[in-house]
Amino acid sequence: MLANLNRRDNVDEMTSTGVNKTTFGQLLDSLRCAAGQMGIWNDEVQRDLPKRWEKHGDMIILPHNCFKHPNWRLMGPKLWEITTESLNANRLGKKRMVGEDEFRKPHIDLLHGKDGWVEHIDGDIRFLYDVTKCFFNVNNALEKQRISRFDCRQEVVTDMFAGIGYYTLPYLVNAQAKHVYAIDWNEDAIEALKRNLRSNDVQDRCTVIQGDSRKVTPQGVADRVNVGLLPSSRPYWLAACKCLKSTGGILHIHEAVRTSEQGTGSAELIDKPIAQLIRKKNVEDISEENELNNITDTKNINTEKRTPSEKNNKSIFSKLMDNSVMQCEEIETTTHDSKMKKRKLSRSATIIKEMESRILPYGRIDDCLRQEKWSMINETLQNFAITCATNCSRYLNNIHDEKDKIWTCTILEVNIVKNYQMQTDHFVVDLLCQPQDEKEVTRTKLQC
Repeated sequence: MLANLNRRDNVDEMTSTGVNKTTFGQLLDSLRCAAGQMGIWNDEVQRDLPKRWEKHGDMIILPHNCFKHPNWRLMGPKLWEITTESLNANRLGKKRMVGEDEFRKPHIDLLHGKDGWVEHIDGDIRFLYDVTKCFFNVNNALEKQRISRFDCRQEVVTDMFAGIGYYTLPYLVNAQAKHVYAIDWNEDAIEALKRNLRSNDVQDRCTVIQGDSRKVTPQGVADRVNVGLLPSSRPYWLAACKCLKSTGGILHIHEAVRTSEQGTGSAELIDKPIAQLIRKKNVEDISEENELNNITDTKNINTEKRTPSEKNNKSIFSKLMDNSVMQCEEIETTTHDSKMKKRKLSRSATIIKEMESRILPYGRIDDCLRQEKWSMINETLQNFAITCATNCSRYLNNIHDEKDKIWTCTILEVNIVKNYQMQTDHFVVDLLCQPQDEKEVTRTKLQC
């Protein structure tokens, strides 16, 4: 299977003009002759020929918008044999778009040849993948280049959506990560990833894990976590926070946001003082599904008083107290021990009192980012970045319930990776997450 792989520096896009004029002419002449003999050639059929294609070593991949005319079906497999030979290739594939939105990805149908395995050389990194099963994302080139400039020699990195190694390999090969945990649920991507690790001789510094990242991501191991899922990675933020070491680290959170829909409230949040957010009694009380329904919505924050509504806080605490009382009543029913009930009620009240007095910060903005770049960032992206930092701060303070310690999340960067149609941006928020002395955080009145 690997014998069919051919080295290439990139995906060579060939067109019917310029250097490929002779090749297209050869394709046109060959198909016109064969189709003419069958009496199925006409102007519409000619216009349906491909005007451009991609060359992957000895494999040609045609665009999805060619060879759609019903007359082509009458030629059967001979059509693909002639096309492959005319384009000086050994294998032939054709794109088929999957999905309905701007994030739809092409699937490749193998039309001629034994298999779809190809090789792609991207800088210093060698990628092997089966084009009929995996998709090579050329849209994340800027982010791969940025990762390649990181110095991760002393860092453990977790890539929660590794795929064939788009980000995993730059971390290992260029950023020289000490170790990478690479996670993906797709067995075809896992197969390609393992080949790529061996091909680049970095398999000894990578642990490959197959499964749902929310369930299989290791906890407390990483200095840096890459959360590269589109269009949204929100359901995985909690798992990413759990993955960080107890000393803290950096989260790279990917998201796709429509920048045409201007957010509200972000400007007010920038100057907002510390917010009174609550810790839940234990981390088991947190679930991704529940947290998604309670994501911080900057539009619902009382921007006039610049603090959350006291009424809302009392409502939250009231519900927590009600839940605690209900739990205590269940204990009384099963044990019939009134003394135990009193002890439990007293204990629950103490927990609620401690949570009411706990001050948690909103996401911070790094000083350099604020001075040099923040004002130039689209308001919608600002809004999301602050929301992201605030929620991750809440997660971390529930995960690490340490006395006199409070976790803060600082926005280091907001980097646009790709502009899609419909004014949608794929961007990455870099969050520095670290525990700090609670008294110091409170004293300085940490602001976002």
